[in-house]
Amino acid sequence: MAGRGTSVLASGLLLVASITTAAAEDRDVAQSKQEQAPAPASANYRVRGPETFPTLEDRDLGHRFGPPDADRRAWDRALPFLAQKVIDLGFDLPNPYGASFVGARLRQDLVLEDLEVAIDGGERQPIEWVDFGAPSSEQSTVQAKLDAWVLPFMNVYALFGQIDGQANLALGMPGDKLLEFLGLGGLCNPPIGQPADICRRTLSTQARPKYHGNNVGVGVNLAMGWNRFFVTLPITYVWSDVSLVDTTIEALNISPRIGVTGDVGEMGVIAAFVGATYLDAQIDLTGSFTFDTSGVPGLGETTTLDFKIDQRNKDKWNYVVGANWDVSKRWSVLIEAGVGGSRENLIAGFTYRW
Repeated sequence: MAGRGTSVLASGLLLVASITTAAAEDRDVAQSKQEQAPAPASANYRVRGPETFPTLEDRDLGHRFGPPDADRRAWDRALPFLAQKVIDLGFDLPNPYGASFVGARLRQDLVLEDLEVAIDGGERQPIEWVDFGAPSSEQSTVQAKLDAWVLPFMNVYALFGQIDGQANLALGMPGDKLLEFLGLGGLCNPPIGQPADICRRTLSTQARPKYHGNNVGVGVNLAMGWNRFFVTLPITYVWSDVSLVDTTIEALNISPRIGVTGDVGEMGVIAAFVGATYLDAQIDLTGSFTFDTSGVPGLGETTTLDFKIDQRNKDKWNYVVGANWDVSKRWSVLIEAGVGGSRENLIAGFTYRW
């Protein structure tokens, strides 16, 4: 039967905006590169052209970075705070400021519940006899992000971007229940004659609304590294405005991860990581569905029901695996995939640091 939807199932788009921020930070926290004159190769250094990659292998914590006879290295940037103390302990730090451009694609299943329906603008009433099928959404996004390391272990960032997507929603209603809701239940239990044909049918309709919108977000990334291992904890909060939804959508995203770095000589440094992503987003959707009710006594060719429904992402957690390639101290490239549960995503982008 014909149907149309004027609402959008959009919680998944919040994940796209927020998860793109986590991947861009992972490599920065793990044994960053120092840009300086070449140092003598030893057990304490990885040398590639004019860049030196410090490690803590065969070097006690607290020993100054650089050859024993080198002058004390001074950090000449305003951020991060406490940078000099960290460098004096034998660590190196990434460039403090970054700009990232990231694209992502996401698909996830949704949960619809607490449906309320009204007829022709009347008062909404809760109903529980509707089958929502397997609702889902697919979306793509491009995001720009600016970040700064304010402390050696804490990065803060702001992001903004655009979102495009499409939701898939199937809805089925038993005909007798619908007639009862419309005050025409007698058509299914007539004192004389046969019940109306619609009483034995299930009315169905399907909507695939497309949507677009913008988002902004803020976040913090807590991080630490030791030897070639690192852990990060990005936390992001995103606000999104999309077409067909009257209110601002909010979402919280947390993505703990752990990884290891590897020096690939002249090609730079690669960091591989695994982790998980948590998304909490819930939306009150409003809209309308139109059913074909031709041939039903007391009804027109079509019947339109206005609705309000709660929508949330089906699974709050999924797994993450990815890698970041530091081509140099200034440029890096990332790729990340989210799998597991009812959510899949693919992210790719690049970062410039100064």
